[in-house]
Amino acid sequence: MEAVHAEQVDPGVTFQHWNVELHKPDLLIWSDRRRVLAVLEDRRSDGWVICTVADPRMLADIADGGRLAMVFRADWPQVRKGTRVPLFTTDYSVDRSRGVVLARFVDSQLEAGDYLLPEPLTASLRSSVLFQRVQRVSVVRLSPYHGAFVTQDPGRCLVPGMVVTVESWLPWLGRLRLRAQLTAYREEPGGVRFAFRIVDRRSRQFCAIALAGTVEGFDFAALASCGVKPSRMTGYLTVQTVSDDATFRQALGMRLAGNRSFGRLSEVTDCTEVADHLDPHSVNFMCLLGNKVLGTGRVVVNAGDRALSEIEAETTGLPVHIWRGGFVEVSRLAIHPDARGAGVVVALFREVARMVFNLDCRYLVLDSIEKLAPSYEKIGAKRLPLTKTHPYSAEPVQVMAIDLCEQLGRVDRRWLYWQYVFGPPLKHHAATSSLQRLTRFVRGSGRLVFWIKRRLGRLP
Repeated sequence: MEAVHAEQVDPGVTFQHWNVELHKPDLLIWSDRRRVLAVLEDRRSDGWVICTVADPRMLADIADGGRLAMVFRADWPQVRKGTRVPLFTTDYSVDRSRGVVLARFVDSQLEAGDYLLPEPLTASLRSSVLFQRVQRVSVVRLSPYHGAFVTQDPGRCLVPGMVVTVESWLPWLGRLRLRAQLTAYREEPGGVRFAFRIVDRRSRQFCAIALAGTVEGFDFAALASCGVKPSRMTGYLTVQTVSDDATFRQALGMRLAGNRSFGRLSEVTDCTEVADHLDPHSVNFMCLLGNKVLGTGRVVVNAGDRALSEIEAETTGLPVHIWRGGFVEVSRLAIHPDARGAGVVVALFREVARMVFNLDCRYLVLDSIEKLAPSYEKIGAKRLPLTKTHPYSAEPVQVMAIDLCEQLGRVDRRWLYWQYVFGPPLKHHAATSSLQRLTRFVRGSGRLVFWIKRRLGRLP
């Protein structure tokens, strides 16, 4: 049989329908007096959107020199209900003889006004007008009210006035889903840049949460202005163990910032000055919101070595029963001053509990200034007859200890808060490790209490 050879395609040939979008969605355009049904014809590179009207006589009531609104038919039900706001422009012209309307939408958000993201956020864009076509976009600017993205394949139907859904994913936040309306566009060498505005309250709040963990200039005060309470951020906090020089410097920076909020170390400019000889013998950890450090602390593992206890060195000495039972020392807890009320302390102590449950220790020893001592008493800490001086100031510091044996097998008026703080790490330990180390701490009737606390820890 003879081989059939396909003719070589001439690279200079432009196929007739390659760059033609046959779908021409309906639009509603109107000025102050009348709505007119139109068809989207094209989106030009110079910023003009071209619409045609089947009956040119219907343009007689479209005023010159006023405001022109444009809404896609697919978005009209929401506009009629008042849940969407039409997009208006004063830069338009009407050719009544040909039934053509040209409108241009200029938005300052293309240039500035939003927060520039440290890295472009890859996202997908969907719209009822685009049917099953999903556009890939890169969000480059964002605020709770406006934003901008760049795309290389916008399609002719992607024009100002369209309501779209922008979806992305962040490791610490999960799915980020924003409902937005396109407001302007501009063709650039790298693609087409579109500006958009957020159109619903839920999207604004999730956008604010994403910015709080991404952009340095967006803090908890900005969150509050968007109606997001600090307590809502608790579920988005993560904990990271310090494992290299870069993260250790971040932890030291937060240690310095947390002390400055109490009026200490104002003269220190280099965060490495707050490191000490116990850091190499400690597990340092940080609490983060996205890529922002909100708190830090450390657990000093002494393994019975008295030289590795700061409290032992600066006081008359810890009681003998604490050394016999084994303990770890929690120190250098520091919280960002703007993050108070966001659950950072709880996240830090859950990490401490996770480590303590996996160590062969009965006691958790810490020290606190008088102002913070009641908050530690809520999780079972008891004052020891020892005081010391704060390492960065002349403040007296109360030494406290938490007896895990007592707390695991005890119910008192604060047990619900204890369960809130330590229930998740207790659940984690029960699911991933043997409970023999913990049950050996519990005696008698306390075993029933321990069983109840462990079961409650399984609840979401």
